[in-house]
Amino acid sequence: MRTLRPAEIAGLLASDTVAHLATIDAAGYPHVTPIWFLWEHRAFRLTSWAGRPHLRRIRANPRVGLVIDREAGVRADGQRPNRQVRVMGDAELAIDPDGVWTQRIWEKYGSGVALGAPDRVRVLITITPDRFVALASV
Repeated sequence: MRTLRPAEIAGLLASDTVAHLATIDAAGYPHVTPIWFLWEHRAFRLTSWAGRPHLRRIRANPRVGLVIDREAGVRADGQRPNRQVRVMGDAELAIDPDGVWTQRIWEKYGSGVALGAPDRVRVLITITPDRFVALASV
């Protein structure tokens, strides 16, 4: 393992790799949700439909983990090298006004216009990392 260089971190965070958000339920068990994200101003932004279970878990316990992990194919020796960013911090929830963050995230992932019912509320999840680890397996 080695620490990622700043350019590698920037490339991974700008990529369309799906993040995995870990939340904790009332019994203390982790739940992992794949989710799109945007990294900007030293914070991760994610959005989700209001009422989703991971939002309820964040309201009850804002401590979360986030992993962005991208494999680089299979080497001749059978290994699957990867680059990853691991984050821990507290999540903050707010309504996504006019779907601005949702639209930006959808554009990052190449989906164009954000789909969905205009009457459904999107919630903005902001994670400012307390711990940020960026590693490569090669």
